[in-house]
Amino acid sequence: MKDQNMVHMKEPEDPEEWFDLGVRLGEKGDFKGAIEAFKKGLSLNTKDVMAWINLGVAYGQIGDSQAEIQAYEKALELDPANVEVWVNLGVVLEETDNFKDAIKVYKKALELDSEDTDIWFDLGVALGRMEDFKGATKAYRKALDINPNDSQAWLNLGVVQILSGVFEEALKAFEKALEIDPEDEKAWYNLALALGQTGDIDGEIRSYSKALELDSNIGLAWYNLAVALEKKKDFMGALEAYRKVLELDPEDDEAWDDLSKILQKMGDIKGSLEAKKKADQLRKN
Repeated sequence: MKDQNMVHMKEPEDPEEWFDLGVRLGEKGDFKGAIEAFKKGLSLNTKDVMAWINLGVAYGQIGDSQAEIQAYEKALELDPANVEVWVNLGVVLEETDNFKDAIKVYKKALELDSEDTDIWFDLGVALGRMEDFKGATKAYRKALDINPNDSQAWLNLGVVQILSGVFEEALKAFEKALEIDPEDEKAWYNLALALGQTGDIDGEIRSYSKALELDSNIGLAWYNLAVALEKKKDFMGALEAYRKVLELDPEDDEAWDDLSKILQKMGDIKGSLEAKKKADQLRKN
């Protein structure tokens, strides 16, 4: 039998208690509960900047990007000099492919703190996605002026330089990235791309091979390696590389076509016809 004198818990009337509850629930991974707690607190005090920020973070955790954006915008109405919130807003805009607005937001953050290398980096990413490679190059260079040991900024700088057709400059950027982090398979892969564009096939082969030592599941690296080996008339090496491509993606009809051509060059007519048949079947399907 229940105690008739049991005192029932009342909902908190202090917005700070709701805020603390929201934080605790968020720490436990109960983001929906945290959202309700922050909203309760904000119904009592709409000017609590930290509650708006934490509400935005909680919405982000459940994948509600629009609500997250709205929460950050409310926080910025109350505290327009909060760099962290500008950055958070830029990130979620970028994640929703709204790169144009993300660029504006990152630029606003940089007006408040022009020495934050991470914001310059994020701006570079957004500009690159908008195919403003000149702007992205400037942003990455600014990030590197502040922190020349940022291997990812060197890597991204090299990528936009490849896209800009400045291959010699891209080589320098990838080499700098690898000086800092020689175990970065993406830097080795992109170095190989740049070397291929400059006609250094031997260097291209070495770099793809190094990338694949670090991560043997990069299908494009195996494919590009096969093409480079073909150029060197190393048909056996190219054959092995194409087979690796097809281990990773048996549905790649182009790789089956290329395998067919290699086998034909090596005199394996039966194997060549079988590979060609497989490619045709995949295209038909």
